Amino acid sequence: MIRKGDASLYYPTVWFPDSLEKAYSLKRQFYNNSCFIAGGTLLQIHWEKGIHCPDNLISIENIKDMKEYKLIRKDDQTFLQIGALTTLDCCRNNPIFFENVPLLVEAVRNIASPAIRNRATIGGNIANRQGDVIPALIVLDAHLTLYDGNEMFVKKLSECIKDSNFLSNSILVSISIPVQKKKPRNYYFYKKVGLREVFCQSIVTISGNFKMNENKEIEQVCLVVCGNSFLPQRLVNTEQFIKGLIVPTFQLKEIANSINKEFKPPSDHFSSSNYKQVITTNIIVSEIAKLP
Repeated sequence: MIRKGDASLYYPTVWFPDSLEKAYSLKRQFYNNSCFIAGGTLLQIHWEKGIHCPDNLISIENIKDMKEYKLIRKDDQTFLQIGALTTLDCCRNNPIFFENVPLLVEAVRNIASPAIRNRATIGGNIANRQGDVIPALIVLDAHLTLYDGNEMFVKKLSECIKDSNFLSNSILVSISIPVQKKKPRNYYFYKKVGLREVFCQSIVTISGNFKMNENKEIEQVCLVVCGNSFLPQRLVNTEQFIKGLIVPTFQLKEIANSINKEFKPPSDHFSSSNYKQVITTNIIVSEIAKLP
């Protein structure tokens, strides 16, 4: 490969371990001069931008267990367990995802181009910490199974993304999502606003869930926002304000004020903080206004 702006040839060494143990051992051996690679789509973007690539690429695509997806039963609850190497295209088209986690399918439909979805993995989108699929996964209460060289352990996705080093000493193996129960008073939504629809990173990506009782009182709510210039954020103060409201609510203005007070995204080269704030507020208020 020829790096942009550099006349010299650059050939990283690519390793192909066939087990988690071997992959982790290679990472410990090369440490900061290495990275894991699966679909490679994010790394390709880095190359195009001239960002330095480590000398050692540890490809985990031969670890078969990380490509499986299946329904599992645990503690009287059904989960869809998704291997980290499952492609976004598979998440978009396989019936098991349509039937059990339709919000995830809706999110993946809005991510990237078909060519990228064919290669990009759900694990890679999470490892990026700013992936467009993350808001939907947090709303779905996703948990990650990680391997630390000795054992597997489980941690909530919403906790993992707060730590910039959560994958520095572990490998993301799979994602477990509670199956979405089809209830008439359980409403999910996912919206992405980008410069060129699905073919670019988002300005803002918003996902939410509202659960109402028989009296149309909102008993549970989850609102998550992320974008290409900021990490996923859960709007916990706004959630507390919304909880207990009766649908249809006449407090839309107060909800908007709560969002504006809590959500302060950074500006970037493409859009201002105020623009992101207005978009986010309008989308969330609109979704609440549509609640049946």
